[in-house]
Amino acid sequence: MNRITNLLENSPSNIKGYITNNHVTLDISGADVHYWSPQLNFRVEPNEENQNHSVVSGLIGPRPAVWTMFMFIYAAIGMIALFISFFAVSKLLLGESSNLLFAFPIALLFMLTAYLVGKYGEKLAKDQVDLLKQFVRDAVYFNK
Repeated sequence: MNRITNLLENSPSNIKGYITNNHVTLDISGADVHYWSPQLNFRVEPNEENQNHSVVSGLIGPRPAVWTMFMFIYAAIGMIALFISFFAVSKLLLGESSNLLFAFPIALLFMLTAYLVGKYGEKLAKDQVDLLKQFVRDAVYFNK
């Protein structure tokens, strides 16, 4: 952790980080920040098998607000499609006609659109993801 703390103090101006116990959060800061900017969270824990080594595990992805927005979009579209489908199928089972059955493919189209927008954002953030990955590599790998 001392190595990571030292690296954070001397980090580039476009990377800021926070350390809480054994948990590290790295963000892009400054003029480089955009909606799709990634966040890197990782933990540094002692290796139980070899006390001279540490285990680093983490996750890199969108900031929590972006995750929350996409989960809300998927959940809202899914719930609307489910209830409209229930209503349409129940009308069909009663022998009535229902054009609401077409809402299900439309909901799938909206979900596909949200997925493709997420992939587009992933491509926009690729350079910043690489920057954060390299920062962590510099912090945890020892020169051999």
